[in-house]
Amino acid sequence: MFTKLFLYFLLLSVFRACSQTAASEDDEYDDVTVNQMLAPKTHETDATQILNNLLKEYDKKLRPDIGVKPTVIDVDIFVNSIGPVSSINM
Repeated sequence: MFTKLFLYFLLLSVFRACSQTAASEDDEYDDVTVNQMLAPKTHETDATQILNNLLKEYDKKLRPDIGVKPTVIDVDIFVNSIGPVSSINM
């Protein structure tokens, strides 16, 4: 009877020791974060998709703001310098 009890106790302690080593190996990886991506997503494809969705029903033949007064745009040009002028290169 004592030998059976001793054998059960021995087996229980061996199983417990094995389970603790397995648990300690799993604990080593708990603090590690892994960032894996199957295919990196680029912002160019996102922007292309957004623009395609916005312009899906856009009619390219229509002028913008048809029937509204045209917008006047003034442009000023300042010339800092003029290089050498040659009649041969004209």
